[in-house]
Amino acid sequence: MAVRPPGAGDAQAVRRPERRGSRAPRDGTLTAVCAVLGLLPVAPLLAWAYGLGPFAVWFWAVTVPSLAVLAVIGVATGRSARHHRLHTALVAGTVGGLLGTFAYDLFRLPFLLPGYRLFAPIDSYGVLLLGADSSSSWTGLCGWLFHFGNGIGFGIAYGVVARGRRWYWALAWGVAIETMVVATPVAGVYALRGTGLLAIAYGGHLAYAVPLGVLVADPERTSRRLRELGTHSTAYALLGVLVALVVWQRPYPTPGPVRAGEQVAPGPSAVVVNGRFSPQWLRVPPNGCVSLRDDDAATYALSWAGTPQGPRLEPGDTTRVCFADPGVVRVRTSALPYSGGFVIVDRAEG
Repeated sequence: MAVRPPGAGDAQAVRRPERRGSRAPRDGTLTAVCAVLGLLPVAPLLAWAYGLGPFAVWFWAVTVPSLAVLAVIGVATGRSARHHRLHTALVAGTVGGLLGTFAYDLFRLPFLLPGYRLFAPIDSYGVLLLGADSSSSWTGLCGWLFHFGNGIGFGIAYGVVARGRRWYWALAWGVAIETMVVATPVAGVYALRGTGLLAIAYGGHLAYAVPLGVLVADPERTSRRLRELGTHSTAYALLGVLVALVVWQRPYPTPGPVRAGEQVAPGPSAVVVNGRFSPQWLRVPPNGCVSLRDDDAATYALSWAGTPQGPRLEPGDTTRVCFADPGVVRVRTSALPYSGGFVIVDRAEG
């Protein structure tokens, strides 16, 4: 009778190949889910531009749930060794998207001096998100939160798909994001045309891509360095941005000129002070009208694209101005870069 060497049975048991299907499934499906969820926060803007429904409805039905689910997945994967790689990619994409958004905005700052209104669309997001008739510090806060939510979402989508790739892969992602904007009605709604504006837009997205690409190129190192800064450093960074935006926008008191503008007449209204609308943004349905009161000593001739000679505003008088076509209308009181304000002509529902 053959005698087995001691421990041979154990060695065979260890070396026995696993049966097909016995391994835990890889996190490929969850990665795809995270990538899609990262893209969904921008859905309200696209849906509104395509006329698929109110911005606010899409925001509460799509943006908020997608970001909430991503937060839950981030916490859950952080507690599971099985999904460690996915968790580090989520962390790198979140922080990379956050820093990328800062880089995107910093790149555009110098172009404000010549009069480019590059940050104006962010204010419109808050007006649309809250379904308001005019802008306020509350709509400003909500617009910036939506702006950062999109930047973080795009960062997560890239992070989970391109984790470990060389940093310059993110440059293609930045170009793809801006190309998506240019190829959709969003570009027409916000009058994103002309070589100068397009160059700034693409340059901003390349700036966004650099920190994102660097952090996602080695998510393990990124996660390790964040842990060195402290426990829950990613959550604290997001909270810090929220607090900074609240302090900056100060949504609690309504400025006097804004309050005066809201009380000019029933419906969307504004006063013109130093040649500028207060509130800066008004929102009407198609063929809707706004009321403007001239609180300056000067007479203004209103103008906007397609209407080079609009109504005149006389000192102390209130004028009613109506708009037909959906979109964002830049209304000027003079040739100065920051004169006048904006009117959102919403799309008809149903």
